[in-house]
Amino acid sequence: MESLPQTLSNAIDRELASLHPDHLRQWCFELSQRYRQGLFMETQEHRLGYVAARLPATFGAQHQVFKRISDHLDNATSLLDLGAGAGSLAWAAADVMPKLNRITMVERDVEMVRLGQQLTGDHLAPLELAWCRDDLTKAETFPSHDVVTMSYVLNELPKVEQLKLLDKAFSSADQFLVIIEPGTPHGFGHILTAREHLLSMGANIIAPCTHNLVCPLAEDYKEGKDWCHFSVRIPRGKYHRRAKAGTLPYEDEKYCYLVVSLADHEKPYSRIIREPIRKTGHVILDLCNENGLERDTVAKSDGAVYKLSRNAEWGDPWE
Repeated sequence: MESLPQTLSNAIDRELASLHPDHLRQWCFELSQRYRQGLFMETQEHRLGYVAARLPATFGAQHQVFKRISDHLDNATSLLDLGAGAGSLAWAAADVMPKLNRITMVERDVEMVRLGQQLTGDHLAPLELAWCRDDLTKAETFPSHDVVTMSYVLNELPKVEQLKLLDKAFSSADQFLVIIEPGTPHGFGHILTAREHLLSMGANIIAPCTHNLVCPLAEDYKEGKDWCHFSVRIPRGKYHRRAKAGTLPYEDEKYCYLVVSLADHEKPYSRIIREPIRKTGHVILDLCNENGLERDTVAKSDGAVYKLSRNAEWGDPWE
């Protein structure tokens, strides 16, 4: 499970403590309905509903993506988060990037900036945090940083604006550009567009793909059969449970992501792209690599490899 840092969880509790549970639940329902209609946050009530119901899941996806590429982040010292929302990605990056010392967060919504400032406060010290209010589509350029991120941003933009933003974001990334989208067919469509566009700009894919070739799932996606996505389990805190009126102590957040770099980096041979199927005496792994999609059955007789497969998770690299 991907739990919120306790300090962030406490800050959220303080922010929401005075709200009536029924009101919070209604605001979360309205926000969910707006998302389904292609609309986004409009009122302060929607923002508070987002903090209660969506921020924990967003953090979980962000933190898992950063852990997936942690081996590449040892020397990165600066991060630019485009469309920062309430700043959840800053917490995820701070936990994974050992030499990170500076984060710049760009967000259009001034009230979301204020909310993010309240939640982060000085809790991430000694990191240097800078909040900038700006419209991503109107900015001509962005300042260079080692890592540039766009989390749940492309789904809010038309394709023309997506491509323009990708150009600017990739140009400002000294080491890596990280993109995260909802784990829906629609979200994967945005990732696929970004993948093709960035490859045409000379980018090298770092994750989740293990190659720069045509995506093996592209045709299945176009035919409405399948798409590439991953999942992370999120424990529901007190206000999260109230907002969702859920009985389970957790929920699963599905997400898609893409990490690219101008430089090429060592990559695993394959990646596990579905939940491993664990049977008595064998494990079935669905893999993606430069040869396409493969299904590998690892038997108990395979010894050490079998032990590795029993512990393998959806989204892990596989050699």
